[in-house]
Amino acid sequence: MAMILAAPAVAQTAPAQTLSAEERAALDRTTERGRLLAAYDRVAWLGTDDVQRRLPDWRQKLGGWIVEGPATAPILTFHDRSQPPRALYTARLVGGKLADAKLVPADAAALSPSQLSLIAARDSAAKAMGAAALRPCGPAFNTVVVPPATASDVTAVYFLSAQTKADDMPIGGHYRVDVAPDGRATAPHAFSKGCMTLPPPSAKQRVVGGVVSTLTGPLPNEAHSFVVEAYQRRLFVITPLSGNRMFALKPGAPAVLIPSPATKAR
Repeated sequence: MAMILAAPAVAQTAPAQTLSAEERAALDRTTERGRLLAAYDRVAWLGTDDVQRRLPDWRQKLGGWIVEGPATAPILTFHDRSQPPRALYTARLVGGKLADAKLVPADAAALSPSQLSLIAARDSAAKAMGAAALRPCGPAFNTVVVPPATASDVTAVYFLSAQTKADDMPIGGHYRVDVAPDGRATAPHAFSKGCMTLPPPSAKQRVVGGVVSTLTGPLPNEAHSFVVEAYQRRLFVITPLSGNRMFALKPGAPAVLIPSPATKAR
């Protein structure tokens, strides 16, 4: 389900509800992961445009990319198709803009073991997606590889459906594959039951945000947080698996549980 929540609807509310400490912590982790995904996705997007301008033969050379570092200052590395892969280009995201972008000279192109591990995890996850015959809800998947916190943790590889057209907000078609330190990938986890896209509000509407329901868990997930941060639009998530509670997700803010307002479908 996907709809638009019109501004007058917020006046009709139900009694306040509460979250457990465990749920609050889970929501905070989800919000943090969504911001990281959005930052990694943005630097890859900006870097793709830039590296293609700098490398006339990029179609023959580029093999993929990885991103490392915190959401506040992620570092992008494009690599070539050699085995083992070698760095071609690096850049950082600073204040939402590309910084320190440069082609990597041949004598500095060797990648670190941790970087090579991220590339191997992405390739393993891609094979798992192919084996499951999963396709994006749009023109392509954008991949985001989240480095493990410790050597014994899994590497989370996200396959995020790209926009079909400008200003749309793709809610469905996002997946995660966890890759163990030994390179084994889990079955893909779908964050939604199907393809959902929220269109932009019309010029005549004063809109509070979009509304979706999720049947894949009792709380909003990191794909919800990602689209909120990536597309800078509010989202209200209804969770039937936990009593039809409603959560409000706003760019740059914690997710909160709110009284369920009346909604107006579009």
